[in-house]
Order: sequence, then C-alpha cells, then structure tokens
Amino acid sequence: MNLIEEINQRKEKGLFRSRKVLRSAQGPLIKIDDKELINFSSNDYLGLANHEQLKAHMKKAIDEYGIGAGSSQLVVGYSEPHEKLEHKLASFLKREAALVFSTGYQANLAVASVLINSNTIVLQDKLNHASLIDAARLSDGRLVRYRHNDVRHLESLLKKHKQQDLLVMTDGVFSMDGDYAPLIEITELCKRYNALLLVDDAHGIGVLGDAGGGLLEELNLDQGQVPLLIGTFGKSFGAAGAFVSGSQLHIEAFIQKARTYIYTTALLPSLAETLVHAIDIVSNGKQERDHIKSLIKHYKFIMSESGLTIEKSNSHIQPFIVGDAEAVMSLGDALYKDNILAATIRPPTVPKDTARLRISITALHSKEHIDSLINSIRKNLNEC
Repeated sequence: MNLIEEINQRKEKGLFRSRKVLRSAQGPLIKIDDKELINFSSNDYLGLANHEQLKAHMKKAIDEYGIGAGSSQLVVGYSEPHEKLEHKLASFLKREAALVFSTGYQANLAVASVLINSNTIVLQDKLNHASLIDAARLSDGRLVRYRHNDVRHLESLLKKHKQQDLLVMTDGVFSMDGDYAPLIEITELCKRYNALLLVDDAHGIGVLGDAGGGLLEELNLDQGQVPLLIGTFGKSFGAAGAFVSGSQLHIEAFIQKARTYIYTTALLPSLAETLVHAIDIVSNGKQERDHIKSLIKHYKFIMSESGLTIEKSNSHIQPFIVGDAEAVMSLGDALYKDNILAATIRPPTVPKDTARLRISITALHSKEHIDSLINSIRKNLNEC
C-alpha cells in the first residue's frame, strides 16, 4: 500500500489525524479559529503553563542563561540550573538522585540502552504508553505484555521466565483510561521474583499525593519498592522535559549509557531554572489538588444524574467511551460547535471499538465548566 492509499484509508475509517492551531496561552479557556472554547484536552493539570510567577522566573532566567543549551549535557550543555533541578527533584520525590531529559519519550527510550540486554524479558502492561513499548521493541530484550492491571497474569509470566533477567514496566496513572496500576501488588511480585520495577507516573505526579509526589506517595511506596520512577514536566509542571529518578547507581548508569541522553541537546537552561520554582508550587498545591478532587466528584454525579455512562476512573482523566471512531469524531465536532474542546481518541491509540472523549479535568476548571461539557454531551450524543 502506498502513502496516498494509506492516508485515504485512514480518512475512510475515521482515523485521520489533524491539527488545530491554538491562538492563545494554555488555560481552561483557549482560542482556536477565533472561537473561545472551554478546554478539556490539556494535560496542564495544575494550571502552571501560563502561571504568572513562573513566567517571571523564565524571563529572568533567559536574561541570565540565554536561550539554547548549546550542546548535549555531557559536552558543555549541563548548566547550573540542570544541577539544581536534579537535586530539587530528588528531594521532592524522596529519591537518591534524578536525571533530566529533554522529553518524556527520550526518558523512556533511554531504558532500552541502559537496563535491557539480550537475556532480559520486559514485562509490560498492555495499555502502557507508546514510549515504554517502543523502548522494549528497540532493545535487545524480549517484550512480553500482560493483560491490563492483571496481576495474576503478570505473576504467571514472571514465573514462566524466572530464569532470565526480569524488568517490569508500567504506567502509574494510565493516560487514556485514567485508572491506576495496582502498584502494591506489583511491587510484591517484583520482590518475590527478583524483577526490577520501573513506573512511569507522568500523569500522577503533581495531582496525586499530599505533596504532589504522585501515585507512589499516595500508596506510600518508596525507592526500595519502586527502584525507578520516570516523570515529565509537560503535564502538572506546565512546561516540557522529563526525568528518571532512583538510586545513585541507576542514575550513573543512565548518564553513562543512555543514548537519548548522550546524543541530544540539553533542556533549555532557562526552563530548567524555571522548573526549580515549579516544584515548589506543585509541592504546595494541596488546594489545587483538593479542587480537582471536588470537580471529579461533581463530574461523576452530574453524569450519573444525566443517565450518561461513567467509567471506573477516579482520577482527573475521565474517558467517555463512544466506541465507533466516526461517531466520536462527530460528537467532538458537535461539542466544538458548542464551544467545548474535548480530545477525540481513536485506535490505534486505544483498543478497537473503544474510541472515546478523553476528558481532562484541571485545577483551573469550575463546576460550571463541567456542567457545560455534560450538557453538550447529553444534547448531542444521540445525533452522532
């Protein structure tokens, strides 16, 4: 099949992707095509992407450190802000050390060159983020996937491959379903079968835990139970970039071996300096986290009262399953006409016949925003 046929086939199946041009800063209200829309598509969970204090810190940092990093971190791109950020992160997450990457995808792909060899069995949740799956596929190891959040299936696979090196990789909060990995049970299995555990909590850090430490803080799990924790600055921190955190030994291994760290330009130093301050805002963001919890309860209550289906997620990510890809696109278009933007997610990002709205609830939303969303879904659903 040539590219023209492939693209046309995507259009026919309702799987064609297109971009919208944002003409405003991120926030609960955004501007696209001269329309002001209530925004339920953003991962800016705590509303820091346009935070006045952080913008002031960024402007000051640009004056001091310039724009570009100049090179990779192992040449001359590792600046004082990167060092400060890594120390701050380690303290915030209660871990020995942390290492900053330019993107979350790079942080996850780094695993392929650091932790996986030809004798490694990589066990991953079926619904893991694409970057975790790609890390295993690009490595010398063998990828084996267990059914979503099925600890019995995971244990059967650990038992089957117990003679080999075992690496278990899972999301913390799953990005499309909003549910949580059963980490307490997984940590016990990893201890029993001598498997190394890596958790990507990109969607949990900042929102979960009393101090925003994520799902691990929520479940009171430490570095001994979860040796490697990966996160991103592109969500609750309102910026860009990512990190790996763990023991000094593991972080040194990433510095020495991670190809996506060694061979890429460092994160902007001005952004690293700004993120040092963002960590303080996140750790002191209990009021914002409590507000998100209240909005989740409100969403579920009004959806139920309206006779609309709610999923198992208790997080800030609420999927509204439509099923058919074309139907969810029609619903998304109808919401757009009502000045509401909700992400329409279709296969292959989610499994077949589970096309959905991915509703992202943030600290800057109000109950009135939630009501407008639900009223529009209820009004337009039967017509799509």
